[in-house]
Amino acid sequence: MAKTTDPQLIARLREESERTKDDPFPGGVRSVRPNRSQVYSVRLSAEEQARVQSVADAMHLPASTLVRSWILDRLDQESA
Repeated sequence: MAKTTDPQLIARLREESERTKDDPFPGGVRSVRPNRSQVYSVRLSAEEQARVQSVADAMHLPASTLVRSWILDRLDQESA
């Protein structure tokens, strides 16, 4: 995962998303989500949770998505 995100790329993607938000979904395309069947419970203090939420908000992501990406990044590092 990149440590920084290109602001121009973000702006371009946001503009495209807004421009096409009402377009019909392309025919023959099916949305597929990875099978995420295992759930892990992690206990964080209120301060830790607030820090995670602050980073997630700054990245415009749900906190669970951010935490999942951190875990997957670390697993990639461990296997390298």
